Amino acid sequence: MKTLELTEAEALKVKDYAASKLGVCRKMNDIIGTQIFQILSLHARVIYYPLGKESVWGFTRIKGARGGGQSQKPFVVINSSIPIDCQVFAAAHELYHIWEDDKVDVVPAYVMDDETGDRNELKANRFAAEFLVEEELLIKELRTYGIASDNVSLKEILILSELFCVPYRTMVKRLFEIGFITKTDRNRFLNASEQEVMIARKRYALSIPQGDEKIAIDNLTELAVDAYENKRITFEKLEYLLDISNLKPVDVGISESENNPFPSDDELDKIMEE
Repeated sequence: MKTLELTEAEALKVKDYAASKLGVCRKMNDIIGTQIFQILSLHARVIYYPLGKESVWGFTRIKGARGGGQSQKPFVVINSSIPIDCQVFAAAHELYHIWEDDKVDVVPAYVMDDETGDRNELKANRFAAEFLVEEELLIKELRTYGIASDNVSLKEILILSELFCVPYRTMVKRLFEIGFITKTDRNRFLNASEQEVMIARKRYALSIPQGDEKIAIDNLTELAVDAYENKRITFEKLEYLLDISNLKPVDVGISESENNPFPSDDELDKIMEE
């Protein structure tokens, strides 16, 4: 695939758009990190499922589920097999598509390489980077940790990527995008092998991002527990619904010994009338 880059005008437009959305979310002075999942949940029904480490990072069904009605929330699937920092990036990428256009979208596994002929995908990638690693916050952290542009190494980049909870490659690109490192340095750091990056993480006692293999269908678990506690479903139905997310009642604080008797028909009628 041909590697493309955004024009200066396109990049500036995306930067301004990301800043406006940070303002709407009241997050201009916050490092977003895993907050992105809660922000995404405000605008979509989010499904987390382990699709495999080599599979797509995520995808969105913009028009929702019921006949494509525009009033329905979009569905977003995040691949929980990939490292958490990649999940964070995928969530921000999908937010761009939800906010900016109405296409069905799939984030490919090679998204960080920008190997795409679709300029809209490049814009979504740049939006995710701008939204997750806002320029002023990044400059502030560079000063806090005493990182100078003439002595940036793998260690400093990994510290910053851990701090902002974004992939290593995203941080390399952000440092170049704000003019902190040269194009030569950018290419050198991007060409570092996965093994080199892994060795550096271990050498400097930095965390190694992992997939959590999470299975969750929006707020299904919460709704199922609430329904059971309010005697609207049986214990067996609760078990069935929780099993979808690989959970058992005891995992959410409910034991079989506390099994509430299911209401009678008269009690159900009263519940329905409330």
